[in-house]
Amino acid sequence: MAGKQLDDRVVSEYCILLHFVCIDAQIDFSTLGAREFVRASREGKPDDLLNSAIGGFGSGAILGRLQAGPVGAVRYSVMFAVIGTAVDYATSKIMPVINELKEKDDWLVLPEWSPIKILDEEALAAKRAREEKIYRIVHNLKKEES
Repeated sequence: MAGKQLDDRVVSEYCILLHFVCIDAQIDFSTLGAREFVRASREGKPDDLLNSAIGGFGSGAILGRLQAGPVGAVRYSVMFAVIGTAVDYATSKIMPVINELKEKDDWLVLPEWSPIKILDEEALAAKRAREEKIYRIVHNLKKEES
């Protein structure tokens, strides 16, 4: 009997986890979809923060109403509008800095002790030759087994 209860508890924990994953996906898709819908209907620019505020307010109201009732609709709508707009604002401010760093050749330098190595042409050709040799050996073995 204890094994049955343990199995039921594990199944219920997986169901709860799946529920939260589905809610997260609903939030992501509804917020992004609402923002794009507002942008298309207002004929605004893609970086307009008002699109994020209106989209976040609308999607927060719908999801809040579904999750927590009429009072939740108000709380969720304000929360989604503020957080969504803040994230879009921060993203718009940090993207030029990230793009500037990416333009530099040495923006990501791996330390010498790193197991990841950037191969030059000779090392890359040697690696390809080793891989082709292994590929031929494996396929010859499969032919012999058949």
